[in-house]
Amino acid sequence: MNGKLPISAVMLVKDAQATLEQSLASLADFSEVLVYDTGSTDDTLRIAAGFANVRLVQGNFDGFGPARNRAAALAAHDWIFNIDSDEWLTSELRSSLRDVRLDDSRLVQTFIRRNLMFGHVPRSLLGWELIHRLYHRGQVGWTGKVHESIGMLDGSPMRTHKLSGELWHEPYRSVGHLFHKRWLYAQPELRDRLKPLHPAFAALRALWRFIRCYIVQVGFIDGWRGFVISVADASGTFLKYAWAYHEQQRGKEKP
Repeated sequence: MNGKLPISAVMLVKDAQATLEQSLASLADFSEVLVYDTGSTDDTLRIAAGFANVRLVQGNFDGFGPARNRAAALAAHDWIFNIDSDEWLTSELRSSLRDVRLDDSRLVQTFIRRNLMFGHVPRSLLGWELIHRLYHRGQVGWTGKVHESIGMLDGSPMRTHKLSGELWHEPYRSVGHLFHKRWLYAQPELRDRLKPLHPAFAALRALWRFIRCYIVQVGFIDGWRGFVISVADASGTFLKYAWAYHEQQRGKEKP
């Protein structure tokens, strides 16, 4: 494998041309990068084909958790490094991955992800999180169609080890992109396990979400960007519950 990592990097993509090249370039150490495309119409496929270690497959999208598991099952290696097309590895994280031990299939590797806000490095707690991304597919899988979570397949507690280095993430290129994503993630078909709430109660949930982002996670120290992110999170919270409530009421009203 010419010194390449015996790990498959697995990435879901759709119309990812804006960030894909930077992300794939940071994965040069992997022996395989499995790019699972769910219907791109831009230059995503052309960009992916330009990398020698990329294997491109195309499939349906029925939620992030199911799609991630399906893509992992197609990978050449049992060890999976899950990454999104708007993320890229720092040199320190790449070094940590070259030294990682893969002799315990029940151990999940974690590290810090840094979230950019419209090209700005935030100072608040909105700017970073601990994520779980390197795992053995025979022991670990994903659940949930949106804001999916990782866990042991047998339901046992997950053991983790933290790697040094960071993953950088640029989830929102503009304010419009941010609110568009909140709308996409609120769709009822991706929230089939969400308990609908009357819009009045949904508004209360949204208010708490704003307080959590802007005050508890000190988003206010990031100026207007922190305020916009907090408002967007609150609006997304309101939308998902109110939208689910509307769908529930429509079902009751049908003859």
